Amino acid sequence: MGRGKIEIKMIENESNRRVTFSKRKGGLFKKARELSVLCEAEVALIVFSGTGKPEEFASTSMKNILEKYKSSTGIGILDYQDQMLSDMARIKRENEILHADLRYMMGEELDSSDLKDITRLEKHLDDVSYHVRKRKDKLMESRLELQKKKTGLEVQIHNQLNENIAYYHRARMEEEDNDDRYYNYAFYQLERPSSPLNAPPPASEFRLQPNQPNLKDSGY
Repeated sequence: MGRGKIEIKMIENESNRRVTFSKRKGGLFKKARELSVLCEAEVALIVFSGTGKPEEFASTSMKNILEKYKSSTGIGILDYQDQMLSDMARIKRENEILHADLRYMMGEELDSSDLKDITRLEKHLDDVSYHVRKRKDKLMESRLELQKKKTGLEVQIHNQLNENIAYYHRARMEEEDNDDRYYNYAFYQLERPSSPLNAPPPASEFRLQPNQPNLKDSGY
């Protein structure tokens, strides 16, 4: 699953802003180092944080790279330093203004604000609260919908499991019932009298004859 698109705007929370600056700066310097290694390029980066602190990276020597930049563009180091100082001052002023606006939006340092400013701030906070509540309601609806789907899936799985168990028991009972019928039939076959067709042949009948001589044959 891909990551959601991040809106590019100033991070209001100062702690989160510092963490993001540190991470992004490290990533930027890493890409510059990779570029210098892969392409055999001389790379120099100068970054000023929100507090005006300079951070720099140079693949070889910052001074040598700046001298080469000077010779190729005609801009002197002093001019470059003056431009850097001017940019630093501008960034510092912008940073102070942003911090003042942030404190103002947080309801701090309102002693110098008049009724018009307070009314404007109140309306702004009401608008912000409306959008926050709207976003919260949307997230809650999404969570409830997801919970409903999850609950429905669990119920479906539970019902299917119960049906499988019931089917297994029915099949087992039918199998046991068939076994009982077979054994009862076999026992009945053993116990019942044999039919005439299956009866053994009767024993031969013998008639006893008296053991006397035949007088007629003897001449008496």
